[in-house]
Amino acid sequence: MLVLAVHFFLNTGFYDVTMTGKTMALAAVARMMCMTCVPLFLMLTGYLCIQRTWSRDYYRKLLPILLTYLVAGTLCLAFEGIWVGKETTVQIVLIRYLGFNASSYAWYLEMYIGLFLLSPFLNAAWNALKQREQLALVYTMLFLTALPTVTNLQETILPGWWTGIYPVTYYLLGAWLREHPVRLKSGWLLAGWVILAAAVGLLRYHMIAGQLFTWAEVSDWGSLFVLGETVCIFSVLRRAKEDRCPRPVCWCVRRVSKLSLCIYLISSISDQILYPYLRDAVPFVPHRMFFLPLMVVAGVVCSGLMGQVVDWIVKALLRLVPRRSPECPQERG
Repeated sequence: MLVLAVHFFLNTGFYDVTMTGKTMALAAVARMMCMTCVPLFLMLTGYLCIQRTWSRDYYRKLLPILLTYLVAGTLCLAFEGIWVGKETTVQIVLIRYLGFNASSYAWYLEMYIGLFLLSPFLNAAWNALKQREQLALVYTMLFLTALPTVTNLQETILPGWWTGIYPVTYYLLGAWLREHPVRLKSGWLLAGWVILAAAVGLLRYHMIAGQLFTWAEVSDWGSLFVLGETVCIFSVLRRAKEDRCPRPVCWCVRRVSKLSLCIYLISSISDQILYPYLRDAVPFVPHRMFFLPLMVVAGVVCSGLMGQVVDWIVKALLRLVPRRSPECPQERG
C-alpha cells in the first residue's frame, strides 16, 4: 500500500506544481512517510533470507520472479498498445523487456535481482563474523550510504560515491534486527516514524518553497531519515501477532502478501485507468492530495484482482517446467 501511495504522488501532478501552501507541505510529509515502502522490502529480505546458502539450485528461485515479470509485463504492454494507443513494435517490446520497462514500475526487479545474486555470498560473510564485527559492518554501511545524504546537502563533506548501494545496507540491517530487535514501545516507534517523516518532508518543502519538487538524496530511499523511519515501522510490524487479528484481516494480509509482486507490477495498468478520472474530477492539484487513501485502496483492489490472474498464469507455466530429480546414490558414486 505504501508503494502504491508513492505512485499516487507521481500520478496526481505533485511533482508538476510549485510547492506552496499548507496542503502541499502536508503532502510532502505524507510522501516521506510512504517512502519507507522500498526500504521495508529490502530490510525484510535481509531479515528472512540471511541464512540462505549458495547452491546450483539457488538460481532456480529466480524463475517465478522472472515469469511474474514476463506475464505482468506482457499485460502492461498489451494494455498500452490497445487502451493507450502507444506504438508497439517487436524491437520496442524486446528493448522494454530487457531494460525492465515492460511494466513502468519494474525498475525494482532490476535492483532486486542483483541483490538476489549477491545475497548468498553476503550471507556467508555475515554469518562468519562475530556479533561485534557484524555491528561494525552495519555502522560502516551506514557511514558509507546513509550519513552522506544528510551531511552533503550543500557541500560534499563525506564521500558520497557509495550512497547508491543502500540496498545492501537495508539487507544487512534486516539481518541485524532479526537477532537484535529494537526494544522501544510501539507507540514511540510510530511517533518516530511520523516525526522523522515530518522533519525531512518540511525540510525539503522549505528548501524548494515556490519551486517544483525535485528528488534529492536526503529524501530518497537511501536517506538516513528514511532509514530511521523504516527501522521504526519495521519494528512495529514485526511484532504483529496473527492470533490478535480478525480472520478476514488475516486472510487479506496473506492474500496480498502472496500477490505483492504481481500487484506492484500490474498497478501500472490500474494507475492508467483510475487516475485520469481523478485528474478530470479534481483539476486543482493540491485538492487531489486529500484523495490519497481512496486512490490507494482502489489501486490495491484493482491491481489485486489483475494480480491474481497473473499469479494463476505463472503457476500454470511453472507446472510446465521440469523439476530436477534427486541424484541416486549409485550415480553419485
